[in-house]
Amino acid sequence: MNIAFISFEYPPDTAYGGIATYVRQAVRMLHERGHRVEVFASSPNREGAAEEEGILVHRVAEPDRREFPQRIGPVFARRHAEARFDVLEGPEYFADARTAVELVPDIPLVVKLHTPSFLLWRISYGQDRWTVIRHAVGAFRRGTPPAGHPWSGLERGHALDADEVATPCRSLGDLVAAGWGLSPERVAHVPYPYTPSPALLAVPAGTRTNVVTFLGRLEIRKGVLDFARAIPAILARHPEARIRFVGRSVPERNGVQMRERLEHLLRPYQRSVEFTGPVGLDHIPGMLAETDVCVFPSLWENFPNVCLEAMSAARGIVGSRAGGMAEMLDGGRAGRLVSPHRPGEIARAVTELLDAPALRIQLGQEARERVLTEYNAERIGRLQEASYGRAIERRRTLGARHSRGLVAEMAA
Repeated sequence: MNIAFISFEYPPDTAYGGIATYVRQAVRMLHERGHRVEVFASSPNREGAAEEEGILVHRVAEPDRREFPQRIGPVFARRHAEARFDVLEGPEYFADARTAVELVPDIPLVVKLHTPSFLLWRISYGQDRWTVIRHAVGAFRRGTPPAGHPWSGLERGHALDADEVATPCRSLGDLVAAGWGLSPERVAHVPYPYTPSPALLAVPAGTRTNVVTFLGRLEIRKGVLDFARAIPAILARHPEARIRFVGRSVPERNGVQMRERLEHLLRPYQRSVEFTGPVGLDHIPGMLAETDVCVFPSLWENFPNVCLEAMSAARGIVGSRAGGMAEMLDGGRAGRLVSPHRPGEIARAVTELLDAPALRIQLGQEARERVLTEYNAERIGRLQEASYGRAIERRRTLGARHSRGLVAEMAA
């Protein structure tokens, strides 16, 4: 197949998060399986087409995510006139491919779910009653759905334009299908591919370090406050334990850095707690080798790469049951699951794994095996190819969408 990806995020120029990581791994997987793949992405400082790691990447110098779809759409349309892509994939987030689909209305489209804006807003601000009221009043005056409503923004309309919507985890697919009114048969379960590095697989399962590590951005939606509130109980049971927060601090709405808030909350335990700040990807295997238990207590999470890394390193894992980690950890058979806003559950799960090294090691080995069997490129590659095949067949049956753009005009 001749496959195109449109994504604002793509390494190295815009390696901002999980979307960038997914697209890079998916592109490599499909390229190695013999498909022709091209990427249309953003950059803060360069434009044009260039081969990157054997893949032709078309970039526009557009740092504003909101403007990216309009900038990249004509680039895709012109290239499609030459290359004739079989299928196009883009994220639901900010509807990156929406202009391209308007300009090329007959292109089969797969929209990949990551985490829709309405869900991110609910997680980050939905507990603040006054914020919810203020946004609701403003939306009423404008005659638009309020922030946090599934129909707010452009993402729902883009998904309705799709021939197939692919979700990495079933819980996200169910949530989005209900919120957006999507027919369930158009939502397919296609997890992210993941190939562990040799360094992660070389980490011995049987470590005894008494280190408990959080990996990720320090922000409310990652559950760091719940973890911090669990730490006194963890240290009461295991005073020899060391707690590490590894990741970049994100400012809260009042401008205070989350790290500052956590340090203040944990001041009585500062001798046992370390904040490393962000670390490079090449340092992650070493950090995990020094860790016995990883804690990922997100308020909601789609398909976090850090959990896959910890699984690959055979760590004991305490993960959130809200979202994709419940599936990744096989319902708790490859780790322990905790509910959001439950510091007591986090403390009990962490102390259980510290109390029982043999159990922790067994769960870590099962987690590593699960990564290798469930998310390998061969298995996910077949699922992704089947998803594209269904999208192509559906668009062939339906014909071109009603378009507000003219391919010939934009490609001229």
